[in-house]
Amino acid sequence: MPATDFNSIEELIAAARGRSVHIECGREAGRRALEAVRSVYGKARVAYYVEGDRGFSRDTVRSYLRFFSALAGGSITAEEAIAHFGLKAVARTRIEKLSPEQRALMNLARLTLFEPEVVFCERPLAELGVEARYAALAWMGTESERGTVFVTVCEPLREALLMPGEAWWEDEGRFFPAQTDEAGADEPVFAGDEVRICKIQAKSGASTLFFDPREIDFVESLNRQNFVSVRGELYQTPSTLDELEEELSHFGFFRCHRSYIVNAQRVARVERYTRNSFNLTLSDAAHTSIPLAKGRAEEMRATLGWK
Repeated sequence: MPATDFNSIEELIAAARGRSVHIECGREAGRRALEAVRSVYGKARVAYYVEGDRGFSRDTVRSYLRFFSALAGGSITAEEAIAHFGLKAVARTRIEKLSPEQRALMNLARLTLFEPEVVFCERPLAELGVEARYAALAWMGTESERGTVFVTVCEPLREALLMPGEAWWEDEGRFFPAQTDEAGADEPVFAGDEVRICKIQAKSGASTLFFDPREIDFVESLNRQNFVSVRGELYQTPSTLDELEEELSHFGFFRCHRSYIVNAQRVARVERYTRNSFNLTLSDAAHTSIPLAKGRAEEMRATLGWK
């Protein structure tokens, strides 16, 4: 990944031509990204999924996908797309009656029918639960390995980091690369059964809060600020990630990514989408997915004594 930043999303997409990029940004930048993809990849076979795609309300899922399958004229059938994205149970349901998650899966299924060289998506993971997110990421991982280029715009940065390719974030109109290269990162500190008293300071409005480590699900770094996640809420902390890693490693936390520290007690599942793509699904109420950096899976297993 280039260690530079860009003055506009148009510059970023042009410079990243041929590479998958996932950009944490607002809706206005997302609209400009769509136009940039049309300009940069005008001669390629491109498939689009934007937030406003709601389908034909009176169609069923099956008839809708069959229509696009005939339009695409490719080798992937509507039934194959329905099966991959877990839509068999709603195949005969009218689109107007679908849940937001089911509608999102239907739109992803539509993309597959065109066997695109380039895919543009607005917030592809936003409405998806654990199993649906797994299906989406597995498809993206497989297609990425086959050479398909993905350009997505999303919020928060965590979603960008879950998808195969480069993650970028926006700050005051400029676009910066998320740090994902773990080479050379310091070894995590682990103190076995050592018991320590520790409180993690955070802010909520004008109030200063102190959290017991056991209350914290994970720590993430977003847009040059650090946050602790407690019961589904993010609280800004003045501590650096290195300081938090030093403190929390004594309580079963692990630096799973340059931008994330996870409470190992909250990890419900380790998911592998491709040879080099791992995520951690947590047992919190939202079943949050956290990126696990390449090369950290075995280190996490050894450090925390997992079998």
